[in-house]
Amino acid sequence: MQPGESRQIEFLRVLCITAMMWVHVNPGLSTPTIVSAGEYHLVGTIFGNTLGRISVSLLSFVSGYLIWETLRHESLGHLALRRFRTVIVPMLVWSAVFLVLALAKEWITGEGANAVAEVELRLWPLIDAWSGLTGPTANRSLFFLRDLFVATLILRAAVPLIERVPAVAALAILIVASNDALAPVIYRSSILQFLFFGAIAARLGYTIAGLSRPLVALSLGYLMTVAGFAAIADPGIPALQFLHLPLLLRRAGIGFLLLAYSAAFLALFPRTTLAGHGRHAFLAYLMHVPVMGILWVMWLELGGDGDARSYLVFYLGAPVAVFALASWLGRALDHAPAPLQLLLRGKVGAPARHNPPD
Repeated sequence: MQPGESRQIEFLRVLCITAMMWVHVNPGLSTPTIVSAGEYHLVGTIFGNTLGRISVSLLSFVSGYLIWETLRHESLGHLALRRFRTVIVPMLVWSAVFLVLALAKEWITGEGANAVAEVELRLWPLIDAWSGLTGPTANRSLFFLRDLFVATLILRAAVPLIERVPAVAALAILIVASNDALAPVIYRSSILQFLFFGAIAARLGYTIAGLSRPLVALSLGYLMTVAGFAAIADPGIPALQFLHLPLLLRRAGIGFLLLAYSAAFLALFPRTTLAGHGRHAFLAYLMHVPVMGILWVMWLELGGDGDARSYLVFYLGAPVAVFALASWLGRALDHAPAPLQLLLRGKVGAPARHNPPD
């Protein structure tokens, strides 16, 4: 991988994780606020419901692209153990942190936490709320990591098919993973599909840098996005709706546009240090929901709410504050004992190392 491409991928991590956090800023996009249903609803539509949700697919694509070479030379058992250590262990730690803080909220403020109130007080629902084993975690954002772990194992099993007939592999995953047919193995099928697409792109010799060129990224991005909106407006082809192609086309199209944007941004601002924060992106994602919950309680105590215009500042600024805190904590963890680093971020590394939680 060329240094420029590595830098672009780190920048994409910062961009996408920040966008994903905009989906979860309290009190949530499903609750009426000034950015979800009020004067600035376009802000919630663009930053949360568009960029935030598209970023899951783009990160899955990048992850598949990055791990392709590793998968070809790693056994399924070794991969499962490594990914459990780097992805699932820190997920379980931060899921426990979330549950503890949610319970503490009721004790401190007298208000119950919705995420905990919905959990049945029986063994299996409690295990699911913590681990996401057979159902959503109480902290819904961490459920993405559970699906990513399972999807990576499925991708490893499909390596022979991708190596021999990548086109058949792409068509197969498009059909097999459509319409949430793989639940409860995979709940968000788009994660598996874009993970496959990234690996297939790497198998075919495409690069992130090449796919980000304006002629490629802008052209495909525009055409796919327009085709996606056109297809959803015309329900006359049942196969398109069954395969969720309109949504997939929009996700892929906007993903290409983000590739073009990231490459252009780094070309225009070659001295930017944003890419350097990419190694803290996984930690930022792990901690963002409980930290934003604390920020929200503080916001309410200061007299803020979701209906005032000042909430726009909170909505846009909370993910940035979380990322800044994660970068500070990440640098501190660089000097912490290895077991603590593994528990909190799934890797042991110094500032100069590039060791993403692929």
